[in-house]
Amino acid sequence: MNFSTNLIHVTTATNSAENFLTDGLLTCHYAELPNLLTNLDNYLKAQGIQTNDCVAVECINSVPSALLLMLLLQKQQGFVLLPAPEKKDEASALKPVPQFCQYRLIITPIGKENAENALGNPALFLTVESHDTGGIRLETQGKLFLRTSGSMGAAKIVVHNHDSLLGSAKNVIEKYQFTSEDRFAIPVPIFHLYGFGAEFLPAILLGASIDLQNNTNLLKYLERERRFNPTVAFITPNLCEMLLQGRKTPRPYKIIVVSGQRIKEELFRTFDPLCGNRLVNQYGSTEMGPIAACFPDDSLETRVTSIGEPMRGVELRIEEDGNLYCKHPYHFSGYMDEQGNWLHQAEEWQRTGDIAIRHDDNSIAVVGRADNSINRSGYLILLADIERLMEQLEYIAQVVVISTKAENIQGQKLVACCVLKPNKTVTTETCRNDCMTILPKYAVPDSVLFLNELPLLPSGKFDQQTLIALAE
Repeated sequence: MNFSTNLIHVTTATNSAENFLTDGLLTCHYAELPNLLTNLDNYLKAQGIQTNDCVAVECINSVPSALLLMLLLQKQQGFVLLPAPEKKDEASALKPVPQFCQYRLIITPIGKENAENALGNPALFLTVESHDTGGIRLETQGKLFLRTSGSMGAAKIVVHNHDSLLGSAKNVIEKYQFTSEDRFAIPVPIFHLYGFGAEFLPAILLGASIDLQNNTNLLKYLERERRFNPTVAFITPNLCEMLLQGRKTPRPYKIIVVSGQRIKEELFRTFDPLCGNRLVNQYGSTEMGPIAACFPDDSLETRVTSIGEPMRGVELRIEEDGNLYCKHPYHFSGYMDEQGNWLHQAEEWQRTGDIAIRHDDNSIAVVGRADNSINRSGYLILLADIERLMEQLEYIAQVVVISTKAENIQGQKLVACCVLKPNKTVTTETCRNDCMTILPKYAVPDSVLFLNELPLLPSGKFDQQTLIALAE
């Protein structure tokens, strides 16, 4: 079954006719989708866009974005997902579009004054700009293009095909036992594969109700939670920490999935009771999509210490050096550059870039990134291990350890970028002295940098490149 067949089924299914999509301002029911999608398709055709054109979509979490993505999938049109400018005054400094795209589609927020008839008038929320390809023309139908986060270096373009996305979405539905009666809160960006492939697509395929939250914060999330009454939410560790500050009483969910970056064990254990003990940590990547996860009925220790069972059809193996490899039935096709040239074709067994260990019960735990480690004094140091131990210091709220190009007698310089807990003060010297009591001498950071907050990428991951620039 392809996306076209599946979406047609969803929009006419009687059990989902009363379900809806909302972004807090605009709302549409699934029964309205056939007419809305036909109207949007006619608008794109009037702009000269053909099905075999590749389009770059500047996407926000909104109902108009959802309609456009559904249409592109239903038409098997090739498209690139891009984040929107972070600020209004950045609109002129548009995000780079891969050279092989014929058009750029910009989703703009709708004001209250235009809300009543906005969905029936695509010109109110969608701007179409032609893009000079320089003569490049690729076969892109049925493909999705995503940039990697670039958190550890230069971003690459990851190529997925629509059928694999469908298979992966079905895996998620099966894994978490989702149904059309579930209500999905989506505060994570749908221009990233976590929000798009792991939550948005499964919810759409089920015809379930969806609440799309753009640039969410604590107050917005709690208010929308009260109004929408979700049973499912996919969040990041940063949003989890934010909610921990504002939630006073437990609020049960069917499941809350956290992913995007490593979640601190203390944060997991503290937040879990506030969502009805239904928190799970999902393991995945932009290349592979969802790979493994626990189930909320698993024990707390299992959910805290392991990545759970692989999704259906997924195989994992750990090499002697600790590198984790994944064989996934719905993985990406490969990497491309900005001109559409293949850089690397996906292999049957894909190196994830993570270091993992296998527990005595045969469960797997990811302990760090292979490319986020250094060798000092003959010891391989995973920076994530330093972070885990530093998080035990009573005054540390967040910490990311980076290595810079500056050389010292032990090799690359280690810098701990820290955010202090509220009302806590400490000197860098004291922090380093405390590190000496919990870390081997060769793993103690050479310097400590205190920040008001850690910079984030649009995906929710820490921006390693910005931190390195600050440290240097």
